[in-house]
Amino acid sequence: MPILQNPFIRLPVAIAVIAALFYMPTREFLKITFIMGIPFILLLGVNMRQQRWGFKWILSACLLLLVVGAYGYLLTDLPERIETRRIISTGGALVAEGKYDQAIAEYRQLGDLGQIDKMQDKIAQAEEEKQAALNLEKGQELLEKGSVTEALQVLESIPGHTRAGRKAGKIITAINKGEF
Repeated sequence: MPILQNPFIRLPVAIAVIAALFYMPTREFLKITFIMGIPFILLLGVNMRQQRWGFKWILSACLLLLVVGAYGYLLTDLPERIETRRIISTGGALVAEGKYDQAIAEYRQLGDLGQIDKMQDKIAQAEEEKQAALNLEKGQELLEKGSVTEALQVLESIPGHTRAGRKAGKIITAINKGEF
């Protein structure tokens, strides 16, 4: 009985392969490999059908070398891209949980990777979300105290593209309908 036909071997291998697809570095590697592998295979097919040392053969060989070089280049900065995505993902999750200061600290790690513009952009977004959440909280406190006009001014100052802005929009709609 060949070893790969043994279900006690096939099942763990299948589970390991599927589990690897949930791991971000594996997905990034496979993405680059497929993106660069498709043109490589097409060019290799063209190259194999051409007369050796003819114009089309030389052109396809040069393009093959270009694809291999691009693949190598993309793999060299793969760890940095993976770390950048991890930081942004973690920071986004922290912002969603309302842990703005921790998210900002996470985003500051982008500076160590040379991603200064991305770091500043993500920190600005987190600070805007933090300020919007504080304004929402202030507006809700004013509503509880009965200061509807002041609460409406505070709630309307919250940018609509933030998480707190969407909640503020619902509260403003309820105020305008007279539910407060």
